[in-house]
Amino acid sequence: MPDKIGPWQLFVLIFLFEIGSAAVVNLGMDAKQDAWLAILLGMGTGLLLFLLYSYLYLQHDGQPLTVFARRLLGKHLGWLLGFVYVLYFFYISARVLRDFSELLVTSTLNQTPISAAAALMMIVVGWAAYHGIEVIGRTSQIFAVVLVVLVLIGALALLSSDVLHPENLAPVLENGWLPVLKTAFPLTATFPFGETVVFLMLLPALYDKTKARQIGMLAILISGLTLCLIVIANIMVLGASKASLEQFPLLKTVGKVHLADTLQRLDVIAISLLIIGGFFKVLLFFYAGLLGTKDLFHIQQKKWMTLLTVLLTAASVIYSVKMSASFADHIEIGLQIVPYYMHVPLQAAVPLLLAALTFLKQRIR
Repeated sequence: MPDKIGPWQLFVLIFLFEIGSAAVVNLGMDAKQDAWLAILLGMGTGLLLFLLYSYLYLQHDGQPLTVFARRLLGKHLGWLLGFVYVLYFFYISARVLRDFSELLVTSTLNQTPISAAAALMMIVVGWAAYHGIEVIGRTSQIFAVVLVVLVLIGALALLSSDVLHPENLAPVLENGWLPVLKTAFPLTATFPFGETVVFLMLLPALYDKTKARQIGMLAILISGLTLCLIVIANIMVLGASKASLEQFPLLKTVGKVHLADTLQRLDVIAISLLIIGGFFKVLLFFYAGLLGTKDLFHIQQKKWMTLLTVLLTAASVIYSVKMSASFADHIEIGLQIVPYYMHVPLQAAVPLLLAALTFLKQRIR
C-alpha cells in the first residue's frame, strides 16, 4: 500500500491538528481580553519554528527525525534523542486524549466512565494509525469538509444572534504588553503552534517535498487565524473574565445561541467540531510515536506491528486516565510544567541545536 500523501492532505492534517485541543480550552485567556493578541504572537513564533523544522527536513533528504538524529549525533546519542521524542509524542497524545475524554463526559456522556470515552476514541485512533498515513490523509479530507460546514453554521448562527458584545474586547492592552507577552511565550507559542514538531516524523510521507514549507506555513497561518476568531467570539459572548474561568468556553459560547425555535442546541455542533480536531491531534501524535518506535527498534514484520499497535493503544487509554487525579490537575500540569520542561526544550532548543549541527557539518564538507 502506498504510504504517501499530497500537499492538500498535508494542509488539512496540519489545520485539523492545530485546531485540535486548542479550540477546546481557554487558549491565551491569561491575557484576558487581549488573548487574541497572544494567539497572533504565538502563531508568529509557530511560523518561525516551522521554518526551522522544514529546514531540518529538507537538509536531511526528507528523512524522519529518528533517522537524521542518529546521523547527526551518532548511533547511540541519536537513538537516545529519538527515543525521548517518541516518549514525548506518546505523552502528548495521552494528554490530548484526556482533554477530549473529559469533554465528552462533561458535555454529553455524563454517566459514562472517562475510561470508556478514552477507549472509544483510542480504538479508532489505533485502527487508523495501523493502516498508515495514506488512510489518515484520505480520512482527513472527508472530515475537513464536515468541519468547514460546522464552522460556517456556527459562525452564521452567532452573527445572526444578539449574543455578540464587541465592547467586551475593550480596553485593548489595558495592562500593557507584559501580560500578552507572558501568555504568548511560552504558552500559545508552544501550544498549539510549536507542536508541529511532530511533523518531523510525518513530512517524509509527502510525495512532493518541495512544497512542505509553504503548505505547512499556510496551514499554520489559517489555523492560527481561526483560533484567534474563536477566542474573539468567546470573549464577545462570555466576557474575558467568564471565558477565562470556563473549562470549555466554546461550548458555553455556542450554547447561548438561540434563533427562535429553528436553531437551538448549537453545542452539539461545537462538540462535533472539537471531536474531529481532537481525534486527528491524538492520531498524529500517536502515529508519529508508532513510526519512531518502529524505526528505533527495527520492527518490520506485520504481526509485531499489529501487536505493538494494540499494546500502545491500550497503554494510552490507561495512562490518559491515570495521568492526573482530576481535570483541574491535568490543566495545571499542562500550563505550569509541560510548556517549560517539555515543549520549549523539544520544540525549540533541540531542533535549534540539530539545525546548528547540520549547518556546521555542511560548512565543514
